[in-house]
Amino acid sequence: MNKLTIPMFAVLFCCTAFTTGTLTKDCIGDKCPQIISVGLMNGLKATLKADLDVSKLNNVLFKYIQTEVTKAVKSEVDKLQGEKCMKGSTFVRWGRTSCDGTKSSLVYTGFMAGHTQSAGGSGSNYLCLSSNPQTKSFPADWNTTPGHLYGIGWELTGIDRSKSSNHVDDKDVPCAVCLTKGKTSLMIPGRTSCYAGWTQEYTGFLVSVISHSGFASTEYVCADADPESQGSTNYNQGTISFVEVRCGSIPCSKYRNKTKLSCVVCSK
Repeated sequence: MNKLTIPMFAVLFCCTAFTTGTLTKDCIGDKCPQIISVGLMNGLKATLKADLDVSKLNNVLFKYIQTEVTKAVKSEVDKLQGEKCMKGSTFVRWGRTSCDGTKSSLVYTGFMAGHTQSAGGSGSNYLCLSSNPQTKSFPADWNTTPGHLYGIGWELTGIDRSKSSNHVDDKDVPCAVCLTKGKTSLMIPGRTSCYAGWTQEYTGFLVSVISHSGFASTEYVCADADPESQGSTNYNQGTISFVEVRCGSIPCSKYRNKTKLSCVVCSK
C-alpha cells in the first residue's frame, strides 16, 4: 500500500471535499490508526497518512468551530444592537434648536406654529414646522375656506426687553424634534424630575396661549428651561406664555394658587 504524508490542512480539505472517506479496510486494529481512505472523483481510492493523530486533529477542529461560531454570534449581536439603536420614540423640544446629544439625537429643527390667537377654527395643537419645507401641487378645485397656520412667539415678561442681549420676548419660538432610545416619551406637568425608571430628556416650564376671553384655546406644551429664539420679531399672530395654577378643583394643598408650573419630558 502506498502512503503519502501531507500537511494537516490538506487532510482537512480532502475530508471536506470528499465525504465518502472511511478508514481503509486494509488496516486492522490499531496497526495503522492514522490511515484514511478517501474517495476520488474517478472512482479510485487513495490512502493518506496524517501527520497528526486524531486527538490533535479534533482539538484543531474544535478550536476552528469555536472561533467561527463566536464570530457569527458577535456579528448577529452587533446587527441586532444596531437595529435597536435605530428604534425609539420622538418628542419635541420646544424653545430649542438642538437635542441633548447623548440621550437623544436630532431629527430636524424648525419653529413653533399654530393658529392665530384672536380667532377660532383651525387646529388647536402646536406644530414644529420644519426649517426646510417641501411643497407639492394640489388640485385646482380645492378652493374652500382654508385653515390657517401662524408662527408662535414668546410673550413672557410683558415688558420691552430689547436692550437685553439674551431676550426672547416678541421673537419666534424655535423647536427641535428629537429621537430618543426609549420606547415611549411623555411630558409631566408640575414636575422638575422624572419618576424612577425614566430618563430625563429636558426640563422647562408649561406654556400656552394667554388666558383671555377673546383668544382661542391651545394645547399645553413644555418649553425648555433655557429658551432660545429665532427671527428679529414676531407679529403677535400667535404667542405663548407661562401657565399658572388656579387652585380650587386643583387641590391647594398640593399646588399653591398662582404658581407657575414647571414641566419635564421623560423617556423609557
